[in-house]
Amino acid sequence: MDAQRTDWRLVILLWVAGLLAAAQFAKISLILPEVAAQFDRDLAAVAPIVSVVGIVGIIGGVMAGAVVTRLGPRRVILAALAGGGVLSLVQAVGVPYGMMLAFRVVEGVSHLALVVAAPTLMIRVSRPRDQSVVMGLWATFFGVSFALCAVLFPPLVAWGGVALIWAGHGALMLALAVLLAPVLPNGTRSIVPLDWWGEHRLIYTSPRIVTPALGFFWHTLMFVALLTFLPAVLPVWVAAMLPLLSLVGTFGAGVLARWIAPDRIAVFGFLATAACAFVGFAETIPTLAMFVFIGLVPGASFAAVPHFNDAPKDVARAQGAIAQLGNVGTASGTPLFALALDGVGLGPLTIALSGLGVISLVMIRRVMRRRGEEIA
Repeated sequence: MDAQRTDWRLVILLWVAGLLAAAQFAKISLILPEVAAQFDRDLAAVAPIVSVVGIVGIIGGVMAGAVVTRLGPRRVILAALAGGGVLSLVQAVGVPYGMMLAFRVVEGVSHLALVVAAPTLMIRVSRPRDQSVVMGLWATFFGVSFALCAVLFPPLVAWGGVALIWAGHGALMLALAVLLAPVLPNGTRSIVPLDWWGEHRLIYTSPRIVTPALGFFWHTLMFVALLTFLPAVLPVWVAAMLPLLSLVGTFGAGVLARWIAPDRIAVFGFLATAACAFVGFAETIPTLAMFVFIGLVPGASFAAVPHFNDAPKDVARAQGAIAQLGNVGTASGTPLFALALDGVGLGPLTIALSGLGVISLVMIRRVMRRRGEEIA
């Protein structure tokens, strides 16, 4: 049943859960030199502590949707916050490297659970007219979290070291679990088979379920990689503006999706990104504009979840697919663009990937039409 009014209080609290989930990456990646010193290793040796969380998302993203459907978002969210909070507190006390790596695998499960269950419930507690805006807000969670962490971490590390960061993160996760426990609705639960291969086959043969993840995949292939390599060729102030401008596009896409089909917004975002990349990254205005346009894609992708899917189990599956393909794109994009530096260049690769994003979304809309499915 659709919500008659949007519970904005709960929407904001669940968005904060997303900020803390993103911080499970930021609390290592943004202070990696200090983490390396903590374990008396070089940067390359501690890098797996970051990447293992994403690997969990690649392997288990689709199954996370099935688990959320079986257990209900409330149980999953509270367990993920409590488990993630305890893990951070234990890490702050100090553990050997091998144990830290094992804890990060479990933390990857906590992260995955939050990024699938929280937006699923946000859709459920929002009236249909607000769902695209709510998803536009949710889509900003990663960028906002990293921006806040980038500001807060340096003084905190100077004051109390990495232990203070990890202890603070753990305490916030546990505090949020306490705040959410009395207000999270029980919701509905469905018995779906926990069949890893069957869930993948179902999701990736359903255009409605896979469309949001498909657009998001091509975005993640480009976004982090461009933020990694472009600052070297841009003025400092321009590089600093790029992630902030992308957030404007991301939330804006959620607002626009009230009137325009989300996949069409994503197609426009890809086309405009390609046009700006064609002009070249040496030009300041097109580069700044490009990050507004590229930011439209994640907002549109998350807004596409409720646009194309009504059943709660399909919403959870679509969120799981976004988590899976998003992690694949993030993990693959930086090495791909690193190769492009010595080959075709950043601009041509950006144009090519944007073009593939357009083609995939246009083709999948045609598949839906051939199947006789009603689409806006």
